[in-house]
Amino acid sequence: MGLMQSIRRMMGANVEQEKAPPHDERRRHRRIQSVKLTIVIGENRYKTKDWSLGGFRIHALDQKFQANGHVAGLIHGPGLFDRGTFDGFIAWVSESGEVGVRFSEVSRESFMAMSAAQR
Repeated sequence: MGLMQSIRRMMGANVEQEKAPPHDERRRHRRIQSVKLTIVIGENRYKTKDWSLGGFRIHALDQKFQANGHVAGLIHGPGLFDRGTFDGFIAWVSESGEVGVRFSEVSRESFMAMSAAQR
């Protein structure tokens, strides 16, 4: 138990009710897994594991991505839009090769098509 929880308990607060909401409920944008996007970074193509208006997750074991690194490329969407561009930052990299990217900029066409898919 943390210090703040101990103090709250001493003051009579119900610590169990003050837990943070589950991770998925804190997300700003809904994650889409059913529609795969193709991400092109350099000469490499990746299918998204999931994506949202805030970023995407890919499996990229062949690359040496590092957290906080800059990444830019193309986004292709099946039936949603032909092609767009993005700039972003690597949010995290797992040992299994998964990479989370947070968008810093997305082309207008891509953003509009991705917004429509969020509905």
